[in-house]
Amino acid sequence: MSGVSLLQICWSAVTCLTLLLLTGCLSAPKKVEQKLPQLRAQWQADVARQSSLPGRSLDWPQALALLKANNLKLRSARTDITNTAELATQPYRDLIPTINLRSGATRTVANVPTTTFDDVTFNIDSFFNVPGVVNFNSRIFGGRLAVLRSKAAYQLAEREQTIELYKAFIQAQEQSQYVSELKSQQALADAVQKADPLAAQVLLKDLNSQQLSLEKSADILQSRVGELVGDLKYRWVLTTNGLPNLAYDQNPLPLADTNRVARLQMRLVALELVRAWAQIHGIKLQYWPELTIFVSGPSVFQRIGGKSQFWSSKDIQASADFFWTLDTRGYISQQLRQTRREQELQIAQLHMDSEALIDKLLAAQKLSGSLRAQAEQLDELISVLDKVPKTFDFNSILQTAETSRSLRRQRFELRRNLAELDTLFWFVDEQKWASLNP
Repeated sequence: MSGVSLLQICWSAVTCLTLLLLTGCLSAPKKVEQKLPQLRAQWQADVARQSSLPGRSLDWPQALALLKANNLKLRSARTDITNTAELATQPYRDLIPTINLRSGATRTVANVPTTTFDDVTFNIDSFFNVPGVVNFNSRIFGGRLAVLRSKAAYQLAEREQTIELYKAFIQAQEQSQYVSELKSQQALADAVQKADPLAAQVLLKDLNSQQLSLEKSADILQSRVGELVGDLKYRWVLTTNGLPNLAYDQNPLPLADTNRVARLQMRLVALELVRAWAQIHGIKLQYWPELTIFVSGPSVFQRIGGKSQFWSSKDIQASADFFWTLDTRGYISQQLRQTRREQELQIAQLHMDSEALIDKLLAAQKLSGSLRAQAEQLDELISVLDKVPKTFDFNSILQTAETSRSLRRQRFELRRNLAELDTLFWFVDEQKWASLNP
């Protein structure tokens, strides 16, 4: 096969390929339609699966492992760490010479049939430069600081999601106790049915309302747990095996001990302060002269007009670009002043957030013991009420049932508040987190 015919075939192939690519780019609606049958089938399969989810028991260690592996917020934070680590090494990779490959042919349409291999040009170029000698160190510093910030952000997200998981376990425990109490109320209604059908009917109506509310709450909890552990393909049955015993009301957290309390929070503030310093430093560097070094040479390989030429070291060229921009119009100084004003507000907000957290912790410490005492008193009162002999008087039945429900609701509310206070202390307790992540 002659060279001319081969080039003609290649030219035709490139033309056809270009047309195909353009056609593909212009058929977006068709490509969207092609995806829909698969998505419809997936939707139908998901509906069939989610309507009858298999149950699966999950204790605390298993849930924590699933959370760390599958939780989307934690996966996103880990991805951010990876991305910032890659960006931190980019200044070094910018020092690697680039290699560019070019090939082409320019012919008129009338001369395409006479195209030969000698009409095709090939070129391989290499280029090397040191971009911004003065700013190079600041780029390295900024990249490393970004890595530290992303790692601290991951730790913060891990604590937030772990605490949300802990609250879900507490709520599941509460719902389990609620189910037991509803069974007791059902037994009472069945017993009352024999003596006073009207009173039993009132009790059953209220009981049905409570069961519907419990089912709705259980469905919401299922969705929440599925999102936390990153798996919605099971109906999770949470067990309290291995659940952390916080009990900060019995062992108060030493809030002034900075070796144990709020170390992550203080590290985040320190990172923000350093970021602010680096931002000001970067603006000030604009006052300094800049030096950029370029190293270039002839093409590594070049073929033009049928003649080939290889790289030669004697043709390498080095150049340096030194420039210094004087801030005659005051742009840099204006940027510096505005940035400092913004940073003053940001730093003031950081201090206010820190003081607000301290206030919450101090208030929680005062409240924690009181709530625990109230919960214990309610436990004793409910125990005494349960031992009172049941009467079958209509008014007595309703009054006793209402009193029992009111006391139990108060106890649930107190325990929920205690759990909220415990998780607030846990959030800043470095010792607890160290034991959780040995």
